[in-house]
Amino acid sequence: MNDGLEIIKVDLSEAREGKLSEFFEPEVQYIWLKENAEEGLLGRGSRQVFFHDEKIYVVDTQGCKCIQIFDETGNYLNEINGYGEGPGQYVQFYSAVFKDNELMLLGVPKKLMWFDLEGKFLREQQVDQQIGAAAYSDSEESYYFYTNASEKGDFFFESVNEAFQDTVRSIPFNENTFYGYYRGASSLQKQGEKIFFGMPLQDTIYEANESQLKARYVWDFGKYGQDIQEMKKFDVEVDGMAYIRFKNSEAKMYFEESWFILENLLISSFRHEGQSLLMIYDTETRQSNLIKNLLVNDLDELYPLANIYLQFTEGKVGTSIPGKTLFNLLQKKKESLGQEGFEEYVKGKGKNFAEAAFAAKDSENPVLIVYTVKK
Repeated sequence: MNDGLEIIKVDLSEAREGKLSEFFEPEVQYIWLKENAEEGLLGRGSRQVFFHDEKIYVVDTQGCKCIQIFDETGNYLNEINGYGEGPGQYVQFYSAVFKDNELMLLGVPKKLMWFDLEGKFLREQQVDQQIGAAAYSDSEESYYFYTNASEKGDFFFESVNEAFQDTVRSIPFNENTFYGYYRGASSLQKQGEKIFFGMPLQDTIYEANESQLKARYVWDFGKYGQDIQEMKKFDVEVDGMAYIRFKNSEAKMYFEESWFILENLLISSFRHEGQSLLMIYDTETRQSNLIKNLLVNDLDELYPLANIYLQFTEGKVGTSIPGKTLFNLLQKKKESLGQEGFEEYVKGKGKNFAEAAFAAKDSENPVLIVYTVKK
């Protein structure tokens, strides 16, 4: 550690098997987001689900192009929908940001739109660039906006105050670096009062500080690291599959898009020559845990390995599965355990899994699977 910058060494010889029970509480929570006639129907493409003020907000940018609101037990309540081409409307939006009792959407065309938490449109603000991700700092009373810098002189971030003045730019585009191809909607994470940013293929997590994003955590891949310049040779528009094959099968170690800041844990995903790895770094003890593949699900054994790709709120992460699929998994569990073993399982560690699966067995809507970080 040097002046607030922490260097995390990544050594493949230290990779080991890891279990959910090492990092998460024993009880796994299941929340079925129930549809109601034609309301509350959700597609499978949502990458953002927020737990906020005893409600669940599901950002659906592909299906209804709206934000659907459920109570904390999964009952449908309402939606925030401004789809259209006029004032107070959007033809698409990328992400959402909570601030006090408002929700800000990053809209297309280039504008920001505010709604109250019941879905009423409040106001909008035109912007010069299309914003792909955003966060609000309560302590600095400023917004941080991510934009897709693409040439020398551009910056990936700018911060502004609530009056959209006092602009400060940070993280300049480096023409000698390859940044890959992604929108960046999941590039920002917020933990309490702190805001963090991380970009796939890079080695750095930045932290918001005094209106700028400054390097906070850096991975030292050593001899295992991918030479990013090798990836620059791929013209994705000409042969995108070659680029994908290289990333997924041949490339050395690099940082993927999926990462989370959870209280005292920094969880990040890597790939190395086709193998998936997790780095779970304790920011208090500075202990590194390099995990082979994914964490073994020893909590309720829904799957042998736990796939984590959603952060719901501080200290809670997980995934989602359509209700029908969850029920099919329960039936397979019954076949593998036999009647006597199955009855014992659903009374014990599989109780929450079984109850949710039976309740949602005819639904295509998702069931949220929630893991809580150990206290």
